[in-house]
Amino acid sequence: MSSGKAGGRAGSDDRSSILADPARLELLDLPLLEKLVTTPLISGGTRALHFLEQALMLREIARRNGRRPRLLQASALAERAAQAARDNPQVFAAARLQQAHCALERGRLFADEDGPPAAHAHLKEVERTLVNIVGRFNGPNLLRARLVATQSLALDDRTGMCDALSLFETAITAAEARFKATGAHGHDLALAKSERAELLITMGQRFKDATLLQRAARDLAALCDQLEPNYLPLSLCRAETLRGAALRALGDCTGEARLMKEAAGAYRAALDAVPIGHSPLDRARAAHGLGLALQGMAEIAGDPRLYPSAIHALDRALADLPTEGLPLRAVVVHHRAALSARQAERNGDIPALAEAEATFKAELSQRSAQNDPVAWAVTQVALARIYEVRADLTGRSQERLKAGFALTEALDVFAERGLKSLSDVAQAALDRLKGARSAS
Repeated sequence: MSSGKAGGRAGSDDRSSILADPARLELLDLPLLEKLVTTPLISGGTRALHFLEQALMLREIARRNGRRPRLLQASALAERAAQAARDNPQVFAAARLQQAHCALERGRLFADEDGPPAAHAHLKEVERTLVNIVGRFNGPNLLRARLVATQSLALDDRTGMCDALSLFETAITAAEARFKATGAHGHDLALAKSERAELLITMGQRFKDATLLQRAARDLAALCDQLEPNYLPLSLCRAETLRGAALRALGDCTGEARLMKEAAGAYRAALDAVPIGHSPLDRARAAHGLGLALQGMAEIAGDPRLYPSAIHALDRALADLPTEGLPLRAVVVHHRAALSARQAERNGDIPALAEAEATFKAELSQRSAQNDPVAWAVTQVALARIYEVRADLTGRSQERLKAGFALTEALDVFAERGLKSLSDVAQAALDRLKGARSAS
C-alpha cells in the first residue's frame, strides 16, 4: 500500500491458496462460499489444514450474514484443526488464532460477554506456542490490538485506548513490511488500518475530540485511494463506511451540512463497492450510516424533504439484516423509529405516529424478553420515542408515563448485557422525560 493500488495477488485457482492469502475470500460471493465449505478443499493436504480452511470460510460467512450457527461451526472446526496439529506448532497456533477470531467476532456480532475473554485465552496460547519459533507473525499482533481496544472501550479506559493505538501502529508497520516484500497480504494491512481508524472514531465521539475524527477521516481517505476495488471490494466497503462514520461524527460536532453530505457520499461509495448479496452485513452497515447521514443533513439544513430518503436507506439496511439475534438490527430499528418520530414531529403528523406505534407493537408480539432480549428492549425504546413525541404534540401526560415504563424495562436488559451505547440512549431519553415533567 505504500505505492499504487493495494490488493494482493490473485494467485492460482487452487482453493488451498485461501490459507496462504485469505484476501481471495473477498472475491467469492456467499453462495460460492457456502458451496466450497461443504466440499473437499485441499487435495492431498493434512486434516488440520483442511479443518482450518473450512473454519476460515465459515467465519467469513458468519461475518457477512450474521448467522450464529456458522460462527459456532467455524470455532468447532478450528478446535479440530488444533487437535490434529499438536505436532506442528505453526499450524496449531494458526488454529488457536482462528478460534480467537471466532470468539472476538461472537462478541462483536452478538454482544456475547464471554467472547473477548475467550479470545484472550486463545491468544495467550498462540503467543506461548510461537515464542521460540523464528519468524514474524503479524496475526497475533493485530488481534492483541483489537482485544486491548475492545476491553478499554468497555471500561472507558482512555489510557488503554492509547495503548491499543500503539499496538495497532506496531501491527500496521509489520503488515506494511510484508506487503512491500511480497505484494500480497494487502487485506491484513487494510484491516489493521481500518481497525485503528474505528478506534479513533469511537474515541473522538466519546471524548468530543474533533482532532481524532479529522485524523481518522484523513487516514481512511488515503486508505480508500490505495485499495483496489477489483481485488479487495470488502476492504474498500469497510474503509468507505468508516470514512462516512468519521465525517458524520465531525458533522455532528461542527454542525456543517457539507460534512454530512461528504459522509453520505462515502456511504454510497461503500454500497457501490459490494454487489447485493455479496456481503449483506457490510451493505447493511453502509446503508445504516447513509440513513443517519441523510437525517443529519435534514436536521442541519432544515430540509425535511431528506427524511424519506433517510428512511428508505434504513429500510435497505433492515432488509439485509437477520430478523433475530443481531444487536445491529436492533440499533437500526431504533434509529428507524426515532427518524419516523422526528419526521412526524416536524410535520405534526399524529396519524403517522399511530402507524409507527402499531408497527412496533407488532414487533413486540413476535418476540419476547427471554428469546430475543436486545431486540425486544430496543423495540421498547422505539415505542418510548413514539410516546414521547406524541406527548409533546398532544400534551397528554399519560404518554410520558408509558414512555418512562418502556425505557425502564429496556434499561434493565441493556445493563444486564453491558450494552453501554444502548444504555446511554435509553438513559438520555429518561432524562428528557424527567426534564419535561419538571417543566410542566
